[in-house]
Amino acid sequence: MSIMRNMKNENEAVPKKAIKRLQIIQAAFKLFTENGFYATGVDLIMRQAGVSKRTMYIYFPTKNDLIVAVLEFYRINYERGLKDLLARNDLSNREKILAIFDDAANWFGDAQFHGCLAVNAMGEFAGKDPAIEQACHVFKAWELGVFDKLTDDLQVNNPKDLAYELLVLLEGIGAIAQVLKQPCPIDLRQMVNRLLDSHQALTVAVWPLPVEQTTLNKLIPGQPMPPIVFQSP
Repeated sequence: MSIMRNMKNENEAVPKKAIKRLQIIQAAFKLFTENGFYATGVDLIMRQAGVSKRTMYIYFPTKNDLIVAVLEFYRINYERGLKDLLARNDLSNREKILAIFDDAANWFGDAQFHGCLAVNAMGEFAGKDPAIEQACHVFKAWELGVFDKLTDDLQVNNPKDLAYELLVLLEGIGAIAQVLKQPCPIDLRQMVNRLLDSHQALTVAVWPLPVEQTTLNKLIPGQPMPPIVFQSP
C-alpha cells in the first residue's frame, strides 16, 4: 500500500542487535504476502533473509511466532504510514477519510496487491492458532479505531455505525480487487461521499412564535402554522 512506509528501509532506525530479526521479518513479510503462509516454508525464508537455521530459531522458535511478528510489523508500518495524514491540520476529517480511500484505490489496482495480510492470515489460521487470530483481531480493531476517531468529530448521525460501514466498504472493495485482479469499475470516492452524506446530521429550524402564542390554544383559528424548515448544516 502506497501509504505504508517502505519496508526495505526500516532497518535504518533499528539497533544493530535487532537487524537480523528485522531481516527475517521483512523477508517473511514479502514471501507471506506473495505466496501465502502455508505455502511458504521456513527454509525459503532463511534463504531470502540470508540467515542460518540457528539464527532463525534464536529469534523465532516456531513459524507461527514469526507470523505473529510479521502481522505486528504490517500493522505498525500501516500505522506509521497514516500518521502524517491523520496529523494534518489543513484537512477536515472528511477529507482524511477520502484520502484513505484514494490511497486504497491505488493499492487495490496495483498488480502486486495480494489482499490484506491480516485477512489472509485469518483465512488460513482461524481456529488453529489463538496468537495469530489475536494479531489479526488487533489489526482490524486498530483500523476500525482510525475510522472511529475520524467520524467522532463529524456532524453525522451514529458516527460509530458510520465508522463500521466505512471499514466494511474498505474491506469489501479490497476483497473484490484481490479476486477479480482489476481496478474497481465504480468511483470509490463517490461511494464514500454517498455513504458520508447518508449519515449527515439534519438540523431543524422552527419559525419562532411570539411568547404569548406558544401554546396551541392561542393560535388563531384558520391561521396557517409557521413553516418548519429542515436543512443540512
